[in-house]
Amino acid sequence: MRSLLTTSALCLWLAAGVAATPPPKPANANELKQRIYQMIRNSPASQRGQVGVYVQVLKTGRVVYSENAIKPMIPASNLKVVTTATALDLLGPEYRYVTELRGGAPDAKGVLHGDLYLKGSGDPTMCLPYVSPTAPWKFFVKQLKEKGIRSIEGDLVGDDSAFDRQYIGQGWFDRYLLDSYAAPISALSLNSNVVELTITSQGVSLDPSSSGFQLQKQYSDGGYEECWITRERNSEVTVVKGTVPSGSVIKRTVTVPNPGIYTLGSLAGTLKNNGITVRGKSRLISLGGEVGRCRSTPLIAQYKSPRLKDIAAQVNKESDNVFAGHIFKTLGAHSRGQGTAANSEAAVRDFMREHGVSPDGLVMVDGSGLSTDNRISPRQLVGVVEIMWRHGYGQAFVDSLPTGGEGTLTSRLGGMVVRAKTGTLEEHSALTGYLVSAYGQTLGFSILVNNVDQTWLGVELEDKILHTLAAWDQAF
Repeated sequence: MRSLLTTSALCLWLAAGVAATPPPKPANANELKQRIYQMIRNSPASQRGQVGVYVQVLKTGRVVYSENAIKPMIPASNLKVVTTATALDLLGPEYRYVTELRGGAPDAKGVLHGDLYLKGSGDPTMCLPYVSPTAPWKFFVKQLKEKGIRSIEGDLVGDDSAFDRQYIGQGWFDRYLLDSYAAPISALSLNSNVVELTITSQGVSLDPSSSGFQLQKQYSDGGYEECWITRERNSEVTVVKGTVPSGSVIKRTVTVPNPGIYTLGSLAGTLKNNGITVRGKSRLISLGGEVGRCRSTPLIAQYKSPRLKDIAAQVNKESDNVFAGHIFKTLGAHSRGQGTAANSEAAVRDFMREHGVSPDGLVMVDGSGLSTDNRISPRQLVGVVEIMWRHGYGQAFVDSLPTGGEGTLTSRLGGMVVRAKTGTLEEHSALTGYLVSAYGQTLGFSILVNNVDQTWLGVELEDKILHTLAAWDQAF
């Protein structure tokens, strides 16, 4: 694994010819370094923003290029590299999330006298393409019926205590909050915490349906089709406004404001539709003594997620913010008892220190990189990819990163022996990962570009630097 990434595809380096005469080949590594330096100086990304670069030969530790390498910068989605690496180290690639259904034994008439608990651990995968969102509930219905339970006298209680209830990351902008890429994070989650609204002049339906989604219809019939959706930051009420002509069918996908309540509402509907009555209400657990009662209540059934290494691949190849956020809070839950941003950042710092990378300057307020409050240096990012290059679980990490032409690199870096994570926010771009040079050396690299008026300027510079390094056919 340590050459990545073998050299079998190196013959592809020269596959893409260009019409213009290429610049003369650098004579040695110092000239190559000078070429990269001038490339950065001449780039609008450097002239308008800030560029940080660190490139290192992983086997020997030799530094190929360094510029602003220890400066904490905004990493965007390159922070997912840190989230997934720490998780693989702490939990292992075979780790699975477990969602539990807990309750007492029924009486002779099939009545459970007490509450029925749904205990979450942060599973983000109750969604397509992994599973139909209601499939876990149908599994639980089967288990309840096999135990003879037909009615619950108490409440349907969601135990989301594995994570805190700060569903939205620090520094997330209001304009994100209805969009699926910024869906909230919770220990009880369903359908990536988004819902599809089907809006007609007669009303609004939900998919997946749930009594835990509060909706207000404030639109009128007739007129031109002009429909929009609003929700205040701290509100759980989603409002549909505008006009919807008769016969129109409008579909919109929006985030759910309270994932635990939404998840419980969906389960409650499935229970009802399958003849299991809940006489109490659906509610989230009272933090404190009731958490202990839930844990001591007999286990009825468990539902398990796919393996962590498969979830990590979704995070890194597709840059899935929701999955990354759940993994991040899982770090805090397992290392310090609850998934909070502070606990999870502390777990990342532990991981870095234990493997010889200083966490000084690291600021990690979410696991996805969606917040512009996050900070990490190019040197630290390369430190993380170096850790995983030598790690016992390193292959699972390398495999989670897209190759050129795959995932978020679909239109970039084709023909290279590369595994890399992209990062894009408004005014910020980043690229971190592994690259095999034409000589066959595996390089760890990180390029962070901040505060540019157009992110494509950063992408252009990143790709130029990698093409230059990839074509180098001498030893560093």
